[in-house]
Amino acid sequence: MSFFYSQHLTAIGLVRFEINHAKRMKTSLYFLGYILVGYLAVAIICQLLPTNRPDFAKVFTPNSRFGNPGQGNEQIILGYTNGRVQMQGNVKPHATGPLEHVHTSFDELFSVSRGTLSLLVDGKIKRLRAGESFTVPHGTYHKFFNETDSMATGTGDAPAEFVCTLTQLYGLANDDPAIFSSPRFLLQLAVWGNDFDSYLKEGPPPFVLKTLKFLALPIAKIAGYQYANPAYFPKPASSINRAVPSESAN
Repeated sequence: MSFFYSQHLTAIGLVRFEINHAKRMKTSLYFLGYILVGYLAVAIICQLLPTNRPDFAKVFTPNSRFGNPGQGNEQIILGYTNGRVQMQGNVKPHATGPLEHVHTSFDELFSVSRGTLSLLVDGKIKRLRAGESFTVPHGTYHKFFNETDSMATGTGDAPAEFVCTLTQLYGLANDDPAIFSSPRFLLQLAVWGNDFDSYLKEGPPPFVLKTLKFLALPIAKIAGYQYANPAYFPKPASSINRAVPSESAN
């Protein structure tokens, strides 16, 4: 009799343990759910906070310039009107240009005034000579490069927010290239948000990276990441030779 009674008590103990364990798991899941909802609320609030963009009219002064020596391109500012930056660009001989990328919110015009500029658009090469233009629709993967022994030049424009973040990207490429292989770059992208509308073909799809930037923004703000470093803004130049490409992209 005592044996069966002992077994009965053991069974009751196991049932109670399972019940308590289930309650603890449920409580833990509720707790994690509250944390997740709270973090999402903070992330949404962060999206609504001021971005602290600079005064673009002061940043993009005519004849100032910026570029990426590694890609072999230089951008020269012609002016700033209606939220867009007008530029000239130079692509050096045999410059490889940026990696294939896509813009999700704006089309990109390449208008060549000198030399021959090569474009890779959706896997197909298109060569533009002086006097020719081509518009890459948004949502289309592309890159530019120079296959010739001569400078390729042209003109174009792009949204000021994008050009501003591009100056920052080029500055980081020159001063802190290690950032691109570390989680720090995601935090910097989070601060730029959708202003930096350029997504690599070899990277995560745009919707994935946009989600990651959204989730990383609270951490980036707490860590003190800034939208812009004035040291990376276009630098004044005494004069320009009017002729260069329209690559406002990374």
